[in-house]
Amino acid sequence: MICEAKGRTIEKGVDTDIAYGQLLRRMTSQTPDTRYALVVPSSSAEAATRVPAHVRRLLRIDVFEVTDDDQVCRLTD
Repeated sequence: MICEAKGRTIEKGVDTDIAYGQLLRRMTSQTPDTRYALVVPSSSAEAATRVPAHVRRLLRIDVFEVTDDDQVCRLTD
């Protein structure tokens, strides 16, 4: 799994879009078992799921949320 992790930010949408771009540049593996993930704090979870679920599935991108009490959970649509 190759991840792009982001912290808390004021510009949630813009910073999440940048994170997706950074993750896309890391997509160099053509093996189907390679997974990718965007890891964001709860405050950015809504922005991270603006990319439609079917697009994320095609690109093998999962989104993980880190809560304020440091729990990590995979977001599902």
